[in-house]
Amino acid sequence: MPTNKSRRPRIAAAFLAGAVVCYFFLRPTPESVMNDFYLNDAGRAEDMLMDPLILHTDLVKDRVIAEVVDRTIPKRLYAIGFLGVAGVTEALPVLRTILADESEEDTFRRVALTSIYQISPEEGLTLAKQYQARSDDLGSAAGEIVDGSARIFTRTYWEAFWGRHH
Repeated sequence: MPTNKSRRPRIAAAFLAGAVVCYFFLRPTPESVMNDFYLNDAGRAEDMLMDPLILHTDLVKDRVIAEVVDRTIPKRLYAIGFLGVAGVTEALPVLRTILADESEEDTFRRVALTSIYQISPEEGLTLAKQYQARSDDLGSAAGEIVDGSARIFTRTYWEAFWGRHH
């Protein structure tokens, strides 16, 4: 009769094999994550809309960077915000482009500035100083960054994982 000690390696191996199967066969594709983000709003409060992206940042960050330049994508504002929340440093060039584009709506430029600030506080502060004199949404956000009163949206992986609503 096998002892508990002799069964432990087999149990551990079975658990590890199960974890590997789950990882490789149940892991979503970038397309399924993006579809969930773009199309699935059922039961998600506004603060939870970027959760699919947060939960799978490694799978979708490059795609989000490429797609946020398209002004027609659904939930573009949340995609731009996700880049800052997730701290995607590779997104800085496209965020700078959105911020500098005078033909962009101020709301998108504001979120781009906030995302830059989240990724690189020094650069975000420097840019905010350039925009703080404006009398629009962007200027207001820039002024709040400069004076330290900005309320920056954050969401952790675990908040998204557990579906925590603020």
